[in-house]
Amino acid sequence: MALLSSLRKLLSGSGDVTSAGRPASSADPTARPAAPSAAPAGPGAAASPPSQPFASAHSHGPSQVSTQTAVYTGGEIVFPALEASPEWLQFSARLLGLSRLKDVPPSAGEQGLMQRLQGQRGSQWADQLPRLPAVLPQLMRLARRPDVARAELVQLLSRDPSLVGELMRLANSPRYRPEREITDLSGAVTVLGQQGLDQLVMGAAMRPIFHQGKGRYGSRAGTLLWDLSERTAFATRRLANAGDDEFAAYLAGLSSQLGLMALLRVLDAMSAPSVPPLDREGLHRQLLPLTATWSAQIVEHWGFPPQVAEALAPRPGRGAASAVLAVLVRQAQSVALRQLMQPGLQPAQLGDWSAAQQRCYAAMDSEFGAGTPT
Repeated sequence: MALLSSLRKLLSGSGDVTSAGRPASSADPTARPAAPSAAPAGPGAAASPPSQPFASAHSHGPSQVSTQTAVYTGGEIVFPALEASPEWLQFSARLLGLSRLKDVPPSAGEQGLMQRLQGQRGSQWADQLPRLPAVLPQLMRLARRPDVARAELVQLLSRDPSLVGELMRLANSPRYRPEREITDLSGAVTVLGQQGLDQLVMGAAMRPIFHQGKGRYGSRAGTLLWDLSERTAFATRRLANAGDDEFAAYLAGLSSQLGLMALLRVLDAMSAPSVPPLDREGLHRQLLPLTATWSAQIVEHWGFPPQVAEALAPRPGRGAASAVLAVLVRQAQSVALRQLMQPGLQPAQLGDWSAAQQRCYAAMDSEFGAGTPT
């Protein structure tokens, strides 16, 4: 019941729902309707509770973020496919170095590329990315322990010099403003704070993956994917309710763009004549749900907690716990994308976002400042 309560709270935005469990009507006339209820049970099947739609059809100002809609059918949460908002299409175009997209379906060349990409499995997508530090599986196990000692963390982290370097850089950054230069790992752990250190370590471990693109597409993308991933992870942590698995939520947000990163690596490995222009809106709309699935396959191959993969690409029959995290990640990515592409907006410019989403956006403005250059 607590999980379903969390789900209702997430999906209702500010919690303003009618007695039927549906959100109060939005002022946005373009809001999409909730996904259809599941089909009736066949003859002889046990009667199930009527399906109850939970929807958050928010108006998000000039560049509307995709609506978040789910249907609860007596113990199962059904999600519609991800749909690309105008803001996402703008981001996707910029990622590939395009000034604008053509509002037409994919070309024959783009469809051929899509067929090739869809044939790759999770391990093949994971192979496109650098290896994760070997200490990460142990770190994720330690993250589940409330009594982990600082000395134990320091001993584990010291096994990976590159990870130590990232943590030292972070501890000495303006964000933490140390009174003196931090020169050892134990001091870095003290400055960073043991609570939440697992999340900081995961960020330090994942960051280099998004900064190794040296080819044509990787160079064009620059830090865009990392900027969005870092913000999405920040937002999942801010939007999580008490009792939610904050570490899994953070991991899911941080991993949400791995599929796109792997795609850039694939494109960079192809000869220039074999890559179509990639400038058609229809292609970019197809890529959003596909790359989310690829992200899920990558983290599954890496051995991340199962609920992380389930949150990135929700599937039927996963239950309320996975649904709560999936809704959280979708909402977090919407807020993160808005702040990255349009930083500095005032609450009145955010449409009918919930108070929690508005606070998250403001906190992100404070944490990250201006978004990507226009």
